[in-house]
Amino acid sequence: MRKNILILIALVFFAFSSKAQSASVSPSRLYFDVSPGSYKSQKLRVMNNGTKTQTFTVNFANFSTPGRNGKTLIDTVENVHGMADWLTASPSFFEVAPGELKEIEILLQLPNTPDANTVRWAVASVKLARENKGSGEKGENVTGMSIIPTFSFVIHLFQTPPTIKYTEVVIDTFYRAPDFVKDSVSQIKMTMLASNVGDAIANCAAYLDIVNMKTGEKTVVKNRGFTILPGGEREVPFFLPKDLPKGNYNILGVIDYGSETDVAAYELDIKIE
Repeated sequence: MRKNILILIALVFFAFSSKAQSASVSPSRLYFDVSPGSYKSQKLRVMNNGTKTQTFTVNFANFSTPGRNGKTLIDTVENVHGMADWLTASPSFFEVAPGELKEIEILLQLPNTPDANTVRWAVASVKLARENKGSGEKGENVTGMSIIPTFSFVIHLFQTPPTIKYTEVVIDTFYRAPDFVKDSVSQIKMTMLASNVGDAIANCAAYLDIVNMKTGEKTVVKNRGFTILPGGEREVPFFLPKDLPKGNYNILGVIDYGSETDVAAYELDIKIE
């Protein structure tokens, strides 16, 4: 199936609130397209919505997404696709006054080496910290003032060199999963399993076109955007509207992965009784 679809990717907004402490960081993802030997910077915005001055630190780490649920696992061993060592934040340690919005520069600088001409990824951790003033005592065995992390925002960073253009996602299977039951109310669940078989990072938007085969009435169910790394898989769940009338339905599952001409699609017929 071929389509021309315009993808609108919204910046996701992270927020944290606890009494006098309240902060938010946006966006939740940054995308780079840097050539080997070059650099590019982007902005993170940190907002202090609380009533006290807050201190933050910025650190970087490599990550993996094992399994099919898109969960981020910070790497404890070397990742050939990691780029944490190529990232810097300016400033990396800063204070934000109540009501202040602070912009932080995230700089990605690639070495001019062949291994820099591959897709890369990492996370930035923006940690909300507090001062530990200890007991006020002095002496060799008393810990002085230090910064203790209390909460962190995780921002995903993705790098695709301009030379890497092959993007393709396939839907391996699409099926009716066991019904989801909450508070004695049953809801039909559909599940896609998708794979990134291309070389580039795939930014995806998924949806269902549901058609009542008797009346022709059409219903669209959307899912939130997600990313599949090269060679990775993703399980994409959908829940059908509870008020769908009984009958036979044709369901077209679609994943738009940013191609100008192609989308991934899988068709299925089900009966709602």
